Amino acid sequence: MGYREIYDAGLERIRALGMEPYLDLGAETRSQNRLNRHHLDSFVFEMRLLGSREADTSTTLFGARLRAPIVAAAICESRILKRLGPWDPPYLEQIAAGLAKAGSMMSTGMVTLEELGRIVEQGAPVLHIVKPFKDDEQVLKHLARAEELGCVAVGMDVDVFFLEKAWDEVPGPPDLGHKTLDDLRRYRAATELPFVIKGVLSAHDARAAREIGADGLIVSFHGGEAIDYAMPVLQALPAVRAECPDLPILVDSGFRRGTDVLKALALGANGVGFATLLLIACAGGGRDAVAAMVEELQAELQRTMSIAGCASVSEIDPSVMHRVDA
Repeated sequence: MGYREIYDAGLERIRALGMEPYLDLGAETRSQNRLNRHHLDSFVFEMRLLGSREADTSTTLFGARLRAPIVAAAICESRILKRLGPWDPPYLEQIAAGLAKAGSMMSTGMVTLEELGRIVEQGAPVLHIVKPFKDDEQVLKHLARAEELGCVAVGMDVDVFFLEKAWDEVPGPPDLGHKTLDDLRRYRAATELPFVIKGVLSAHDARAAREIGADGLIVSFHGGEAIDYAMPVLQALPAVRAECPDLPILVDSGFRRGTDVLKALALGANGVGFATLLLIACAGGGRDAVAAMVEELQAELQRTMSIAGCASVSEIDPSVMHRVDA
């Protein structure tokens, strides 16, 4: 099955439940997702075919060797997938297993310590993003458990300091809350794993993250649930990269194709996170569909890099990309 077949199979099941609107969970007007896609579509590529060769998409993130810089964005309980159940094994484990099969990386959001253990068992390297729980001990338990399980990195979801918001729903969940810079320094000191700050959308926050000792950043607006009219992620990315030239930087929110990945890499990302697309794939065919979708994205990225004259991830030349009025 190709990209379209995988996507349509999942979307058909989601539509049958009446849950398609929940694929676009922007706050209030949902303008941030529309503006983000518009910005993504405003970039175009040159073709550099003479003297080119087939691209090598492999890369390393947090010490894990991956087939391509395409990973899962932080995934947790899905109101869509849980209605498609019962799942055997659970859908988070199926997504993780599909990513392992495709040589990719799993990222987790709000999961239990038991779920985290079962996810790690699927074999994909895991980046565990810990929510800013009001209960400080819960944060520390998640950091410790991730280290015990051999996760490749941990981090904190700072873009939910003031809770998540979908449309005009009441923000939640209520067990999350604001953390100070001193809190983040304590969390950084509490683990030997690389510590990542997720939800960076400004040079201001990039500087602050670097100063508290962050080992990596994720440029993200939480798929639209952080703030209405959020800056497009690829608009923020160059300024974040300029502030932190030596840190690994991931980016997520709104990515759909392999060409989107190359755009992010050209602007300074080391990896690109997908969530909604993996959810749709899982809805249509579980583990195998997730693996097939990631492999399709990897193939799209490889072909686009080859045509653009980028023989490897390290050789991606930002001058191959230009802005136009979309």
